Amino acid sequence: MQDPVDSFAEHYRRVFGDGHYDPGFIARFYEIFMGKSPDVARRFDNTNMSVQKTMLHDSLHYLLHFAHSRQARDYMDRVARMHGKSAYDIPPNLYDLWEASLLEAVRERDPDFDDEVELAWRVALAPGITYMKFCYDMPGNGGAQPDR
Repeated sequence: MQDPVDSFAEHYRRVFGDGHYDPGFIARFYEIFMGKSPDVARRFDNTNMSVQKTMLHDSLHYLLHFAHSRQARDYMDRVARMHGKSAYDIPPNLYDLWEASLLEAVRERDPDFDDEVELAWRVALAPGITYMKFCYDMPGNGGAQPDR
């Protein structure tokens, strides 16, 4: 098995090509994610989904940057604060559903999806997801909230 970190870029390109916004993939992800739990779907009731979908696309890039650099840039800190207990209150267990939904969408998109591909995605996403979960209870996690 190839090193998951080394192989991730290849897997990512199969799904996103040159990395441009892919409305079909993003829409499918949200369809899967909101179908995972009534709690998830409820959290998007008053959300501007056009803005949300763009934010997801951008967030994926920041999560992947974080996986390589292990540095939480301003964007990661801001997103963590917005998702914290005193703001949007996104509990840590919902990140597991988020990851499962993303992997399901990737599985549908990538004809070569297998255990190696899944591991590569999980390894690439793990640092950012862990960071988000860790920051949930951090004091001061009620910062400015974006348009939803």
